[in-house]
Amino acid sequence: MTLLSLLAGAVTVLVCAAALAYLFTPHKVLSGWLAGLGGAAGCVMVALCGVLALLRAESIAGMFPLIRYGLLITPLSAVWLITLGICGGFICLYNIHWHRHEAVNANGLLINLLLAAAVCAVCAANFGALVVMIEIMALCAVFLTGCGESGKLWFAMGRVGTLLLVIACWLAWQRYHTLDFIALNAHTPGSDIWLLGVCGFGLLAGIIPLHAWVAQAHANAPAPAAALFSALVMKVGLFGILSLSLLGGQPPLWWGGLLLVFGCFTAFVGGLYALMEHNIQRLLAYHTLENIGIILLGLGAGICGLALRQPVLMALGLTGGLYHLFNHSLFKSTLFLGAGALWFGTGFRDIEKLGGMGKTMPVISLAMLVGLMAMAALPPLNGFAGEWVIYQSFFRLSASGTFVLQLLGPLLAVGLAVTGALAVMCMAKVYGVTFLGAPRSTQAQQPRAVPWLMTGSVAALALCCVAGGVASPWLMPLLFAAVPLPLHTASTVVSPPMIALLLIATPLLPLLMLLLFKGDRLPARRRGSAWVCGYGHEEAMVITAHGFAMPVKAAFAPLLKMRKWLEPQLRIPGLQAQAAPVLFRRLALIELAVLVVVVISRGA
Repeated sequence: MTLLSLLAGAVTVLVCAAALAYLFTPHKVLSGWLAGLGGAAGCVMVALCGVLALLRAESIAGMFPLIRYGLLITPLSAVWLITLGICGGFICLYNIHWHRHEAVNANGLLINLLLAAAVCAVCAANFGALVVMIEIMALCAVFLTGCGESGKLWFAMGRVGTLLLVIACWLAWQRYHTLDFIALNAHTPGSDIWLLGVCGFGLLAGIIPLHAWVAQAHANAPAPAAALFSALVMKVGLFGILSLSLLGGQPPLWWGGLLLVFGCFTAFVGGLYALMEHNIQRLLAYHTLENIGIILLGLGAGICGLALRQPVLMALGLTGGLYHLFNHSLFKSTLFLGAGALWFGTGFRDIEKLGGMGKTMPVISLAMLVGLMAMAALPPLNGFAGEWVIYQSFFRLSASGTFVLQLLGPLLAVGLAVTGALAVMCMAKVYGVTFLGAPRSTQAQQPRAVPWLMTGSVAALALCCVAGGVASPWLMPLLFAAVPLPLHTASTVVSPPMIALLLIATPLLPLLMLLLFKGDRLPARRRGSAWVCGYGHEEAMVITAHGFAMPVKAAFAPLLKMRKWLEPQLRIPGLQAQAAPVLFRRLALIELAVLVVVVISRGA
């Protein structure tokens, strides 16, 4: 079976699973099984296609057998296929038992249709087709979010992004008389096309200040949908930015510099705003913005290396950015699905109402700890590996020979270090308040049992986070096939097994030192009641999430005030009317139906 046939089969399975899930919507549990099993099977095929394409290190072009849709599988798109396949597969399995909750609506149609559109987007052979598939993805996401306040905001901002991309397509057609990526690769896009594309794709990726929809959409969406938004949908926006930036093979240097600036600002502000949040899904959404910024930092450094014709800088930037893109999808899926398990068991997303969940949900607690440590870039987990390579790209920027980059490199390294410190604080806040301490509600004391398939999916993703970190010396070199220049200098004098052992030994070193230097200290004593100066210990005495974040809130008060204009409310007349949600829902449904009919009719 060829790669094109395998990919076409995967998309067909996803679409068929979506159709079956819709037909059995009245039987919610059956619809969940059909959507979950079909979606997982399709995602396995997508991941396999991505692995084979990356190993073969060659580009393959062709047509989808059923419709006249051009496909282009490249080593670069293979990275996104692997990410879509692995994360999407676990999300689909998790979604099977998610349907058991009485407050959950059947969502198999939308999730599988979104996955199919995402696969077609990253393998589109045509710029216009990429925009159409992104629009289908965005409309599916609007329905998954709901057409309340967050749905209205996403619908309005998404249409602005689509309009910008349509204008970019029109300019490219007028200038080059083609939208085919292979033909466009002979030209470096004009700065106007690139800026329009970065703004349009940046709205989908959530680059600050184009991020206003992100927090609301993630906070109000079901956990599987929120995981899809963070792990897949926003990553397709990054795919569009990188694909547009690599056209022609010789981008201007200021393109990479602008991406570096956007990335640094997005990473720092996202991490700062995350620390202020108490809704766990909203908090994780801001951390997604932080990691989108970190990925942009790597991709921007790679674009600078491509502009300067410096293979080492380009290799470090692109490899670090791509590997962190993959790893972020893994640990953020772990965290969003784990947060969904907490809601399934307690009905709360506010971490102030939880506490003590480490005893009542031990597997979810351990998996969330792994995900949070990966989010904080602690070794030996996968969040550390990509960021470490991105740090090295900053050091290489300092030796690039360009004054601005020599100045920017150390500043970016310091900015990323501060962002990492904020992530560690956020990890301590979430885990300490949610899983440690005393329960703050009756639901936290006696949570509802979480189905095994949900728990197993979260645990499996956590194991992938561990594997992605320990096995990074072997996995990261596979990404060299996705970098468009020869990488003869990208070798290491330390063997991969030794690097893996060092990664494992780093977190174990404090424990070994404790055992060696313990001496004749007293043995561990039996636990007793907490000492609170003679008073009886109460739940209210435990530190709160609000109190934990207060010092940082006071230190960065001026930056926090920027939210008033970084996240503006839409002032469209009539937007707040009661009939607005119904109107937006109907408009989104009509547009989605038209786009699907257009795509299908091309093969008629």
